[in-house]
Amino acid sequence: MINRGGNVPGGTVAVPGLPPVGLPPNFTTSQSTFWGPRGTAQYTRNNFRGRGESISVTGFAGILDQRFSFYYIDPYFLSSSWRATISFTAENNEQNPIYSSVQEVGGFQVQRFIDRAKKDAFFFRYQFSQTNLTHLLIPDLVAASDQNVQLSTLAANLTRDRRDNVMDEHSGVLQSIELDLNSTKLGSSVNFAKLTAQAAWYKQALHNIVWAGSVRIGLAQPYNRSHVPTSEKFFTGGSNSLRGFPLDGAGPQRPVQVCSDGSTDCSDFIQVPAGGNQMLIFNGEARIPLPIKKGLSVIGF
Repeated sequence: MINRGGNVPGGTVAVPGLPPVGLPPNFTTSQSTFWGPRGTAQYTRNNFRGRGESISVTGFAGILDQRFSFYYIDPYFLSSSWRATISFTAENNEQNPIYSSVQEVGGFQVQRFIDRAKKDAFFFRYQFSQTNLTHLLIPDLVAASDQNVQLSTLAANLTRDRRDNVMDEHSGVLQSIELDLNSTKLGSSVNFAKLTAQAAWYKQALHNIVWAGSVRIGLAQPYNRSHVPTSEKFFTGGSNSLRGFPLDGAGPQRPVQVCSDGSTDCSDFIQVPAGGNQMLIFNGEARIPLPIKKGLSVIGF
């Protein structure tokens, strides 16, 4: 039995490709109950063909949700030092009472270390994705140009990792830069280029206090009179970007009128993150260990 409708759990809605947004406490949808079988099938094999390769196929079928995924990993692509990953996922989802979605994502990625210490890594990726949104109960929640989006992305990334411990840094530097290109000539529905770069550094000082700082830069530029889809814009706010702000609440917002299903009362408005084409974030913090217990610290930021 699947209960589709009623009060939306948690009072939020997360549309594919967009940040989650809060809904008014009195927002309701039409109640519906669906009965039907559900089943899952999965096949996974490691050391496929005896060469360290891995393959996994998963399928799920239900009355409101159908999913399929495929993954293939080759640690020695074409007998070289490149590691290759092929993936594909597809889903038809009608479980959410606010929208229905059909998503397809497929990609091919190769990566390798470019130094003997295996601290510097380079990867090249091609990914095709298609997202179609229908049956939107709140029409303005997603712009018309973002309800059917195809992305065909070529991406290159270079990462340098000089941290002493990736799980508990005390010294070192982490740097990365990535360039993405989407073009209608490759099958995308939009034309834009996107640059994302970050640097983080860590230094242990007096009384084992660790000073950590980071800077993140993002630039997205459309061309040929195109635009950057909302799903590819930059969002800030929350514990992973700007602490002290709500999730995705530090950037541009737009008001959206909300009506409950079947109601004529549309006096409620919510703020929906709109994202931006540029991003610049500076973070700094001091990690001060407490003598009460090993591994326990207080952080000022």
